[in-house]
Amino acid sequence: MKIDTPHQPRILRRSALGAGAAALALILGAANPAQAASACRELRGSYTEHAVSADCQSPVALCIAGIYTGQIEGAFFGQATSITTTADTPTTGVAMFTSDSTIAATIGKRHGTLIIKNAGAFAAGNGGPIVDLQTIIAGTGQLAGATGALRASGTFSPTSGGQSRYEGILCLR
Repeated sequence: MKIDTPHQPRILRRSALGAGAAALALILGAANPAQAASACRELRGSYTEHAVSADCQSPVALCIAGIYTGQIEGAFFGQATSITTTADTPTTGVAMFTSDSTIAATIGKRHGTLIIKNAGAFAAGNGGPIVDLQTIIAGTGQLAGATGALRASGTFSPTSGGQSRYEGILCLR
């Protein structure tokens, strides 16, 4: 005798849904230990900077040094790796730049060096406005394994220096 089970498709759907949810939980569970091993924190502060010529190995002859204050404290040094004008530079006065920089940093009670790749835009006129995305690619000492990014904006002139405010995220393993 054949028993008609009109609810069989619903049971199969629930089983498939349950299996899919279990697989997703396994995937997310596997990702969480890696996230738990990394502690991220928001950072804010400011820095002052000025152009330097000593020990400048920049291919575009622009090096900077300065001091970070706020949640990152320490001296930094940077070398521009490119300065690129655009079709709009004659109108806006804005050029793009990339650079490599390091900060001999103290963050909380941790000390080490942050290694950063910068990309941004600046204008020579109008008070020298600058915006800079600072991607943290590594760290040394107690900041080993650091990652994250800072967004900075402020002013900069190769002749008079500048100051900027930063905010962003730093993750440490």
